[in-house]
Amino acid sequence: MTPSLNETLTGSVTERRKRPNLVTSLMSQGQFRLLPMIIVLITVWVVLQLLTDGLFLSARNLTNLSGQVAITAVLAAGAVMVMIPGYIDLSLGATVAASAVVAAYASTVFHFPLGATIAITLAFGLVVGLWHAFWIAWMGVPAFIVTLASLLAIRGVALIITKAETISPSNEMLVISDASLSFTLSIALLVAFWSMFSLLQLREWRARRAAGIEASFALVVGLPIGSLGIVMLGAVGVAVSYRGLPMPDVIVLAVVAVSGLILRYTVFGRRLFAIGGNRVAAELAGINIRAHASFVFAGMGLLYGVAGLMLVSRLDSAPPGAAVGLELNVIAAAVIGGTSLLGGRGTVAGALLGAVLMESLANGMSLMNLPSAYQLIAVGLVLLFAVYADIRGRGRVG
Repeated sequence: MTPSLNETLTGSVTERRKRPNLVTSLMSQGQFRLLPMIIVLITVWVVLQLLTDGLFLSARNLTNLSGQVAITAVLAAGAVMVMIPGYIDLSLGATVAASAVVAAYASTVFHFPLGATIAITLAFGLVVGLWHAFWIAWMGVPAFIVTLASLLAIRGVALIITKAETISPSNEMLVISDASLSFTLSIALLVAFWSMFSLLQLREWRARRAAGIEASFALVVGLPIGSLGIVMLGAVGVAVSYRGLPMPDVIVLAVVAVSGLILRYTVFGRRLFAIGGNRVAAELAGINIRAHASFVFAGMGLLYGVAGLMLVSRLDSAPPGAAVGLELNVIAAAVIGGTSLLGGRGTVAGALLGAVLMESLANGMSLMNLPSAYQLIAVGLVLLFAVYADIRGRGRVG
């Protein structure tokens, strides 16, 4: 039987409704969630390049910028894992500064070798992380209060230990910030990182196809791999033209890779999202919230130590009052990158982009010799609009 005109039109409309357009498909597959952030970052870089007469995108400045980004990026990766299940950490700046003091003391006062100094600093950060886990996960004290108390107490302890004086580390500590990989190793590491990402995207595409979910190879595999490939080529160009891939960048790549894999491809990571999305439902589903919170803050503790080592080597000193306000920059980087303050949403890649944006603004303003007050204003406004966008995305305005 030949269908009537009305049936034909109705069927066409129904078919169009079933078939999502390109934008809807992209958004549903999560490929363009970071696109606005990338566009903003590119725009900022172009503007800063023009305002600094071509100095901003020079190989030397980009290498310096990567060192500035490293500490914020490492902590932002940890902050994402803390914030996804609905917690927050206000002690970042104080604990990182204290970790730097511990590293300087271990290397200069007690004359420990580099390996022992690193181990002691990481152990100190881990102890602080476990201290937070005890009060938050097991004693039921809100994370805001626990970490705020640590911010104040640890600052005081650092001042008492150092007698408010700056301590210098041993010269071998400087290798953490000054060392660079050879050109060959730099290229090999970046290619390995890109290859791992490509394989994971291909795995995700195959998993979606196997589950019967419509997934375009170009969107799920081609677009992300191509975009990261362009970034990697730029990084190779900078590394080859200046002095190789700096050690802080190697540390950032390692932290981003590990934390990203945990969040995206492990049961533990999926449960963190479940806890942040609906804590009551997650508990009813049998998820051990205390254990997950403990692991998250223990991991954050290790990153305190990593960031402290990077800070003391970068400054070649350990001022007890260093890193004031660092926690705000880190939280801002995570939120700007799409991590929700309400929990249940966030990506390590987004936090990395947020860290790059934050430090790019600070670096560009420094090149233009603008006072630090303008940097604070920029950070505050960017954070405000990022949180507003997050709330709008959840439909909680009004």
